[in-house]
Amino acid sequence: MNKNIRLLFIVAAACIIIFSVVFGGKISFNEQMPIYDGLRNTSAIIFAVMGAWIALLYPGKLSQAFGQKPYKEKANDIDQINRLFRPMIYSTVILMVVIGVSFAVPLAKQIAYLHPLKEIFRAVSFGAIAFLTLLQFWSIILTLVPGDTIKDDLDDIKSREEMLERMKPSRKKH
Repeated sequence: MNKNIRLLFIVAAACIIIFSVVFGGKISFNEQMPIYDGLRNTSAIIFAVMGAWIALLYPGKLSQAFGQKPYKEKANDIDQINRLFRPMIYSTVILMVVIGVSFAVPLAKQIAYLHPLKEIFRAVSFGAIAFLTLLQFWSIILTLVPGDTIKDDLDDIKSREEMLERMKPSRKKH
């Protein structure tokens, strides 16, 4: 990715997260919970989709990457697998955070000592929602990688076939 685009994305993401923390303190956890639920559901879907991509399109890659081949021969397979697993890893992190928050918040509400700090916890929670949402967007974008790879492979095959067809001697009758 272009460094300027990456820098712009990082600055925009930081601004969104800071804005969410600053103004999220007034948003009750009951209002935040549907957002967490949506993140959890989307993460589960991404996890399933990427698992299906791996199982259907690259069944041999895993065995090749972890087989008996020397590392140099496995490097390309491992790189391709890493690109496929990245959205699954991000989705797993999101699921872990959402499950942890869903467990911790009801417990924290029972501790009277924490009640005066609830606005701070709400702000941090909404900042986490902003971060997880941006990570979710990135995961969704990464789910397009396998399809793009297949499209590139098909385009290569098509261009090779077209080139071979052009190179064949023409069979014109004189």
